[in-house]
Amino acid sequence: MASILLVDDDKNILYLLSEALKREYDDLTMALGGEKALTILQEKDFDLVISDLQMPRVDGIEILRATKEKNPETEVLIVTGYGSVRTAVNAMKSGAFDYLSKPIDVEELRLKVAQALKHRELKILSEQQQREIAEFNEMIQRDLNLAEQVHKSLIPESMRIENIDIGIKYQPMISLGGDFADIYYDQKRYLFITLIDVTGHGISASLLVNRICTEVRRLVREELDPGEILHHLNDFIIEVFDSMGMFLTAIVLKIDLRDLTVTYAGSAHPDLIILDGQTNRARRFPSQNMIVGFEKTNAENFKQEKINIRAGDRIFLYTDGLIEAEDDERNQLGMNGLIYLLQGLQDKEMSHFVNEITQKLENLAYNQVRDDVFLIGMKVLGS
Repeated sequence: MASILLVDDDKNILYLLSEALKREYDDLTMALGGEKALTILQEKDFDLVISDLQMPRVDGIEILRATKEKNPETEVLIVTGYGSVRTAVNAMKSGAFDYLSKPIDVEELRLKVAQALKHRELKILSEQQQREIAEFNEMIQRDLNLAEQVHKSLIPESMRIENIDIGIKYQPMISLGGDFADIYYDQKRYLFITLIDVTGHGISASLLVNRICTEVRRLVREELDPGEILHHLNDFIIEVFDSMGMFLTAIVLKIDLRDLTVTYAGSAHPDLIILDGQTNRARRFPSQNMIVGFEKTNAENFKQEKINIRAGDRIFLYTDGLIEAEDDERNQLGMNGLIYLLQGLQDKEMSHFVNEITQKLENLAYNQVRDDVFLIGMKVLGS
């Protein structure tokens, strides 16, 4: 039951207020004058204070101020005479819920008391909900931060393995992306490079990437051929995520460091690009296979090809976010634009080279990026 403090320097008004409210509210406290009210307010909290505006020594404005200082959730109704309406309106601007004019209309009194108490209830409920939302958002943000850190841990760093200089550049569209790469060297002869682009962004894509990462690494470390890896990955996606309608593009390279050959297989992934080390001419190698997760098919349907490379050649893998970058007029960079950029940059360490590509995009105003951008550049070094 609501607790209400009645404040007036006139006993008759206090009696009227009390009689009008006692049937519905049994927790009524009366204070004869503002000074008495201040003392009571120090000892007890109330849901509602009804105070006369014009009182000697301590008036209704001071009661309003003291009430809100003690408990901002306590509502205040100001009772005013005919000549003090403007002051009562100003009191509302200072936090009073409403005012009542003398002579007091009992029905109006009861209505405004009910409204004030309902307003207090809704305000408390709203504040509670806001706190719960803030706590929930804080929890979500912690989870997002953790997911972002986990996802970042799956992104390999630029490195050199034997005679292959590797540069890595990854820019997610938002903090959590759907791109993933794996680099594995068997410490003998073969270097495996895998790049995958999962449909979607955010938490769902990040969770899928984490699960797919485990499967890809298992398949790669069995040192299967690229076509076999894509076949097994396709079966895995369909069996585990069939009801979700999840798809991904992928490209897998198996580089023979002894013979300098590249065996590659792609599934609906953007073209592999190789720049000739002597002529700087670009060769494009398109994906041979359907998108991963579309339908089950036999292993022999996953094709792969072998390419000869030599010292000085530069090899580039990337996701479609790079070639789909747009300028202010919504013109996409495209495959030809990317090749033009690659051919135009000076030869340097691949870690610097891939960073310069993304910087060049910004300089050319291709700053409308609507997807994750992943770029892997490799250079075959001389013996």
